[in-house]
Amino acid sequence: MIKLPIKFPEGLSKNKKEMMIFIALAALFVVVVYFNFVLRPHATSCVCAVIKMNKLHSDLKSARANIRNIGKYKSDLDAYKEKVERYEKMLPAEQEIPNLLESLSGMAKSSSVKIVGITPAVTKQAQKGQIYQEIPILISAKSGYHELGRFLDSLENSDRFMKVVDIAIKSNTATPRKHDVELLILTYILKR
Repeated sequence: MIKLPIKFPEGLSKNKKEMMIFIALAALFVVVVYFNFVLRPHATSCVCAVIKMNKLHSDLKSARANIRNIGKYKSDLDAYKEKVERYEKMLPAEQEIPNLLESLSGMAKSSSVKIVGITPAVTKQAQKGQIYQEIPILISAKSGYHELGRFLDSLENSDRFMKVVDIAIKSNTATPRKHDVELLILTYILKR
């Protein structure tokens, strides 16, 4: 038997059963203290490190996928830039309204429609947050039926956003082949 240099209380060393319980309790106390103050903090830090490592691994995987697709992203970006430029051309800025009116006049002339007057109508204030504003344009003209159709076709196929919202055609007894026409066209301008 091994002799321990520890002195136990006198009554305790005589009873082996009590001694074993005391040693078991002391060992249990040491295990609990070791678990709470040494093992648990290390286990917690290991679990946190594993979670962090898994997140970094998924981020790395995502980054690698993005790197593989960088060519596609660049081509998509170029396509979107072209679309934006095209749409900006279709939505003139406010200072380009005179050019738009000249363009309408040119379309009418090429369709053999004689414009009597072009008037930008009173505009509604654009709502807050909108990037465009609606501009109604009233056109008074003299035209034959087929010429008016060609003019409307050129409006529809214009490189600017325009739509005819109202049309009034009145016959003219002085010139039976030419009618008095009034068009209300909506176009849009880009607010900068």
